[in-house]
Amino acid sequence: MITFWNGNKSVARQEYEYQLFELLAADSKKLEPIHNDLTDYPAAEDEGAVFDNGVDALVTVAGNKKFAGKPLIEVKIPLCRGLLGWRLMVVARERIDEFRDLTLAQLKSKRVGVPATWVDAELFRANGFDVVERGSLDDMLGWIEQGEVDFMTLGVNEIHDILADPNQQTRNLAIEPTLALYYPFPVVFYVNKNGAQLAERLGQQWQEKQHMVAEHFFAHYGEAIAKADLAHRQVMTLTNPMLPEGYEALIEADLYRLTEPL
Repeated sequence: MITFWNGNKSVARQEYEYQLFELLAADSKKLEPIHNDLTDYPAAEDEGAVFDNGVDALVTVAGNKKFAGKPLIEVKIPLCRGLLGWRLMVVARERIDEFRDLTLAQLKSKRVGVPATWVDAELFRANGFDVVERGSLDDMLGWIEQGEVDFMTLGVNEIHDILADPNQQTRNLAIEPTLALYYPFPVVFYVNKNGAQLAERLGQQWQEKQHMVAEHFFAHYGEAIAKADLAHRQVMTLTNPMLPEGYEALIEADLYRLTEPL
């Protein structure tokens, strides 16, 4: 059995990434079941130790410091066309006009919320933002509604599903309609150090199944991309100091290819 750790992320990501892993990990020579492990780890050190607990593979942001220095195999393939780096802002509905058409300097004067263990916190600090890093996603949405935090960002691929979730505190929250943030934020496979064959298979299958990968991407995220209407938003570009060397060439086209087939 292959154990795929898929916790500490939104349901939209969990579904897309597990199904993509299923597509690429399939071995035609043998049927090997996959365990989709949805365990959430609230502590960063616990998340960084998942390979010590028998996990075979996971998807995370390239350069995730929770795994720095860990013996693992990185499969250097951007799995989501850079979509997670396209961010829209969640704000209190009654404050939506306060954010309309802000400049980047004005936005930096606001408090941006990032749930605990999310990689984004370090990125926003490096770009000069006032970051509130604590709690869960549910907590953060509540604090935005209460005015303790001014806004948070979510990926285009997940924001609409999260705000439509009846289990979330979202009734008085809205997506800011005029702005978008972009930073290079590729998600990739990390594979257990003992999983060289699995890592090789993932890379090979990615190349051989490009048409199926593209169909999978647009089936999951095509509607979300259309709703985001990025072409009519003011885009603020941030830097990602955590981006490992060598990814620039892989993601340089992400700004332009979200609506184009592979």
